[in-house]
Amino acid sequence: MQCFSKNIVISLFFLVPVICLIAQENQEGHQLDASEKKHAISFMISHTHIKSGVDNETGDDWISSPSFAINYNYWITKKLGIGLHNDIIVEEFVINKNSENKSLTSSVNLKESEIDGIKRSHPIASALMLSYKPIEHLSLMVGGGMEFSKEENFSLVRLGLEAPFEIPGGWEIFGSFTFDINIDAYNSLAFGFGIAKLF
Repeated sequence: MQCFSKNIVISLFFLVPVICLIAQENQEGHQLDASEKKHAISFMISHTHIKSGVDNETGDDWISSPSFAINYNYWITKKLGIGLHNDIIVEEFVINKNSENKSLTSSVNLKESEIDGIKRSHPIASALMLSYKPIEHLSLMVGGGMEFSKEENFSLVRLGLEAPFEIPGGWEIFGSFTFDINIDAYNSLAFGFGIAKLF
């Protein structure tokens, strides 16, 4: 069942953007101005930061892992939107069960036999998000979903901020900050920059 759920999420991760692009192509040359564009597909490159509690090779107690995201948003009104946000951390790490704060240690620094913990192999997080724009260049986000890894899945709650700026041609660039609370596991911060196609 766990493998089946992961396959569904991976399929959605790639199919939703494709379906949306097909829908865009089916519009019969009707040009929308920025206020009429309700759909957005975005790609983001980011770094996910996790408090480790154990000194790593750089001497600090944070793990910083590269990650990327593919997101889809539908704007119900000019200020309120819903979306499916999907991201993957492209490294492996271990959640250390021995520490009181469930800190993390990098699998590069310690052997698995030295850590009583849960291994995370390239986890994929998928969350259904609600976005609210109180002002033009700020979106507040809240939502929930799951983080999937071949070893174990975790429920998560996600909070975030985005600062979008529209550029010509129906595109948008944005900076993003998200905070993931993985239930019964660990918390992470992600900072990133991305580009979105509006249609």
